Amino acid sequence: MNRQQSTDINLSAQSATVPARRRVFPLSMGSRFGIESWVMIVVTLITAYLVLPPLYSVIQTSLFTTTFTGELDQFTLRYYEELLRELRVLGPFLNTIYFSIGSALLATLIGGMVAWVVTRTDTPLRGLGYFTAFASFGTPFILYTIGWILLLGKAGPVNHWLKILFNQNTPVINVYSMAGMIFIEALLWSPFVFLMLAASFRSMDPSLEEASAACGARVWQTLRRISLRLMLPAFFSVLLLIFIRAFESFEIPALVGLPGDIRVLTTSIYQDAQRLPPQYGNAGAFAVLLMVVVAATLYVYFRVTRDGDRFHTVTGKGYRPALIRLGRWRYLSAAGLLFYAFVLLVLPFLIILWASLLPFYIQPSLEAISKFTLKNYILALHFPKITASIKNSILLGLASATVVMVLTTLASWILVRSKLRGRWLLDLLTTLPLLFPGIVMGLAIMRFYLNVPIPIYGTLWILLLAFVTRYIPYGIRYTHSGLLQLHKELEEASYVSGASWVNCMRRITLPLIMPSFLGGWVFVFLLSAKELSMSILLVSPQTPVVSVAIYELWENGQVGELAAFSVIWTAILVSVAVSYYLFARRFGVQQD
Repeated sequence: MNRQQSTDINLSAQSATVPARRRVFPLSMGSRFGIESWVMIVVTLITAYLVLPPLYSVIQTSLFTTTFTGELDQFTLRYYEELLRELRVLGPFLNTIYFSIGSALLATLIGGMVAWVVTRTDTPLRGLGYFTAFASFGTPFILYTIGWILLLGKAGPVNHWLKILFNQNTPVINVYSMAGMIFIEALLWSPFVFLMLAASFRSMDPSLEEASAACGARVWQTLRRISLRLMLPAFFSVLLLIFIRAFESFEIPALVGLPGDIRVLTTSIYQDAQRLPPQYGNAGAFAVLLMVVVAATLYVYFRVTRDGDRFHTVTGKGYRPALIRLGRWRYLSAAGLLFYAFVLLVLPFLIILWASLLPFYIQPSLEAISKFTLKNYILALHFPKITASIKNSILLGLASATVVMVLTTLASWILVRSKLRGRWLLDLLTTLPLLFPGIVMGLAIMRFYLNVPIPIYGTLWILLLAFVTRYIPYGIRYTHSGLLQLHKELEEASYVSGASWVNCMRRITLPLIMPSFLGGWVFVFLLSAKELSMSILLVSPQTPVVSVAIYELWENGQVGELAAFSVIWTAILVSVAVSYYLFARRFGVQQD
C-alpha cells in the first residue's frame, strides 16, 4: 500500500512537471508571433511615413495652383493641359527617350564586352575588371562628368590635339551635344552593367559552347550564335535597368545638356522649381509624367526578370566552369581591359588633378608645369563651406546607411520569416521608392515639408529623410538575399532553447547576415555621399553637402578650387570603395 502510494505520488509529480517543461516552447513561440506583428506594424508605419507623403505631395503639386509664397491655392488641371496643348513636354520627353536608349545600348555594349572577357576567357589581368568597377563607385557622378567636360570641352586637350591632327581651327568634338551626353552616361553606367552581366556569364553552362567548338565553330561564331542568344534575357533586363537610370539622370543632363540647350524631363523639373516665382505646378506635371514612364518600364523589367528562369542553363549535374582560350588574342583583350580602366578611372581623375595644381585652368603642357601650386588645396582645407560640406556629407552618409540597413533588416525578416497576412503591404512600400527619380523625390519632399508644420526644412533632417526614403529598395536587396541564404532552423533551434526574439536576432540572425548587412551599408553610404539630384533642391546655406558645393563651384567658374576639393573627396570615397571591394572578395558578397 505504501509502495502504491509512493508510485502515485511520483506519477503525479511527473505529470505536474511535464506541462511546466512543455510550456517553454509554446510561450516562446507565442511571444515570437506577437513580436512579429509588432515589428511589422512599426516597420510598416515608418516606411509608409517615408514613402507615401512624397507620392501624395508630387500628385497634389501638379493639381493645385500655388500662391506667391508657395502655398497651395486652387484645384486645376491646367498644368497637364499646358504640357499637352503647347507641346512643352514633347521636346524634353523625346530628348529623354533618345538619351536613355542611346546610353543603355552603349553601356550594355561596353559592360557586356568587359564582362565576357573577364568571366569567359583566359585573358590576363581579369581581376582588373572587378577592381575598376568597384573603384568607380568612389567617384562622384558630378566629378566624373566635370572631368570629361574638361577633357572634351572646346578648350580641352582632346580637341586641342585633334585640331592639330586635322589642321582645323574649330573644335572637332562638341561635348555639349546629345552624343556627348550619351557617351559620358554610358561610361558612367558600364561598371554596373559589367557586374550584373558577369554573374550571368559565370552561370552559363559551358557544355553548349564546347559542343559548338567541337562542331568546328570559331570563337566569334560561338559567341554570336550560342552565348549571346542564351544571354538575351540578361541583356534585355540590363538594358531596361540602365534605361530607367538614364531616364531619371540629372547630373549629366544638367552639366552637359543645359549648356548645349538640350532639355530633358529632369532638368525641366529643376528649372521650373528654381524660377522666380517657382513654377511648382509645371514641375509637378513633369514629375508625374516621369514617374509614369519609370513605373511602366519597371513593370516590364520585373516581368522580364521573373520569366528569366526559362533560359537557365546551369544544372546540378555535370556543371563546371570553363574558360575560352583566345590564344594570341588574349594579349589584345588584356590591353583592352587596361584601356578601359584608363579611360574610365585614370583620365577623368588626371585632368581634375591637373586643374587642382594650377592657379587657373591651362591646357596640359610642359610649360604649365612651372605654374604648379598647392594654393587650391590650402584654400579647400581652410574654406569653412567646404569643410562643413564634407562633414555634413559624411554625417548624412553614416546616418542614412545605418537607418536604411536597420529598417530593411527588420522588413526583410518579416517578408522572409513570417507568414503574416499583411506583409504584402510592407513589400509594396519598400519597392515604391523605385518609382521616384531623385529630382522628383527632392521636389516632393520639399513641397511636403513646406506645407506641413514640421520644422525640418532647411536642416540636415530633411536630407536624411530623403536619403533613407530613396535608398530603402537598395538596402532591402542586400538584407533580403542574406536572409534567404540563412536557413530558418537555426532560429527555430534558438526559440526551442528558450531564447527571446531579440536575443535570437542579436546572437544568431545578425551575425550570420553581417556580410550582406555591411555590404549594403557601404553601398548606401557611397550613394548618399555622391547624391546630387535630391540634395540640390533640399540644401540650405546652413546645410551644404559636397555634391551641391561642387556644382556651385562649377557654376561660378572656380575650377581650381573645385578640382582640389574634388581630389580630396574622391580620395576619401575611393578608399571606402576599395575597402568595399576587398570586403566583397573576402566574404563573397554579390553586387549584381
